[in-house]
Amino acid sequence: MSTYAHNPSASKRLTAFVLFVIGVALTVCLFYVKTQSQTAKNEVRSLERAIASEEAAIAVLEAELAYRQSPERLSKLSREHLDLAPIAVKNTITLNALSEELPLREAELESVTDD
Repeated sequence: MSTYAHNPSASKRLTAFVLFVIGVALTVCLFYVKTQSQTAKNEVRSLERAIASEEAAIAVLEAELAYRQSPERLSKLSREHLDLAPIAVKNTITLNALSEELPLREAELESVTDD
């Protein structure tokens, strides 16, 4: 048998030492887990701030896009830069008048071959 089986004092000291080592190991593990959780919490806060910042930037870009696509702004720009105007009635032509102004190729070919 071992020497600890005969000596109750040594057995108690060994038990106390083992429990002390287990306590120290648990304390070290607890400290490690605590620091890791604090690091993770800090990272989460940092990511939440970054997300809030990006959402604010997206809101600004959406507002700018809405402004740039507004019909009033686009019509003002077209009036200022494109010099476009509505079509006047005198600028329109009927289909019959169009065929007189621009005859079909077949008609042009027939007139050339007849000459």
